[in-house]
Amino acid sequence: MWDLPKGERFLSQVSLKELENLYAVEKRAKPKIRLLCAIHRKKGESIDNIAKVTDLKRRTVHDILRRFRDRGINAKDSIKQEGRPAFLTVRQRRELAKKLERGPPGNKTGLWTTKEVRAFIRDRYDVKYTASHVWELLKVAGFSLQRPR
Repeated sequence: MWDLPKGERFLSQVSLKELENLYAVEKRAKPKIRLLCAIHRKKGESIDNIAKVTDLKRRTVHDILRRFRDRGINAKDSIKQEGRPAFLTVRQRRELAKKLERGPPGNKTGLWTTKEVRAFIRDRYDVKYTASHVWELLKVAGFSLQRPR
């Protein structure tokens, strides 16, 4: 587990000078810290010393260095992780917005309540949302809170 190379054997395909140059031009904070860990390891420092200098936990430093070992210099950047897929497709959300703009059936004010929108989505698309998530969908679609007078 703790068999990470150090010194010239760490990232053997990249020189210390290259690491320092990448560090100098990097603008983002997290990749800069990761590069700093790699620079110290390339200089032959221990994980404990790197943790002390960078004010990171020992385990975090080890994980960063392991990623460099596995992925090479590209480990300075994080891997984009996909989130959970949306329950409604983009087309369905557009269709929903058009339906909502027409106003609720049988409501003289022309304003939807969150409960009505939630029931409409459940009936129309067979998707169950919480009231707070319905409100988030409405905000993203450009709707705002309205109160009848």
